[in-house]
Amino acid sequence: MEQKFLDNLAAYWKAQKEERLATRRSYAAMRKLGNMTSFLPAHMIDHLIDLTTEQLREEYLSLFRRDSKRSAAERKYIEQIGTQAYNLTICQYAIEEFPELKDELLPDLKNAS
Repeated sequence: MEQKFLDNLAAYWKAQKEERLATRRSYAAMRKLGNMTSFLPAHMIDHLIDLTTEQLREEYLSLFRRDSKRSAAERKYIEQIGTQAYNLTICQYAIEEFPELKDELLPDLKNAS
């Protein structure tokens, strides 16, 4: 289970980081063109973007041990990312055991094709 969870966590984390970096580039380009005068609003990922997947995993586990030194907002964000990865991992195991539940557990895949 550990490896699947880490793979799912890495996928979610990579997507979050790439989206934020793309948003930063977009804002920078718009400011350079003079079409935008405001700055990119702060987001919690800005505080955590340098974490590796393994570090994020450790931070997620520290939430359960209740020894995290992060701010409440950072802990909430880490919990959201970790919980998404955990839920997907559990769904994957349930689908392996009961393939007939795939459409009920992952309804978005049915509509994606």
